[in-house]
Amino acid sequence: MPQSIKDELGIYVPGYRIAPNSGESYSDLKIRSCPISNMNRLTSIISNYNRIKKGILQFTEVYPNPSIAIIESIETLDYNYDEMIHRQHEQALKDS
Repeated sequence: MPQSIKDELGIYVPGYRIAPNSGESYSDLKIRSCPISNMNRLTSIISNYNRIKKGILQFTEVYPNPSIAIIESIETLDYNYDEMIHRQHEQALKDS
């Protein structure tokens, strides 16, 4: 990925690249690769998350036997999506 950075522990993507405007603490995170986070599989998780969020699919339809990594990925996406909406709301109130 073009946004990736390498350090002594390996390759990572800064948290703010994954979830911009989701909170100050998230920008300090280093998202490292794991068995489910290579580009092809991560794309499907994000697409599935969006479909679940919109009510098009049920979580159990997509992941009948989810791994802990899948559950944590969906929880992380959901938390940071909610934080992004909250920050956008706060910024809109400040601007008005």
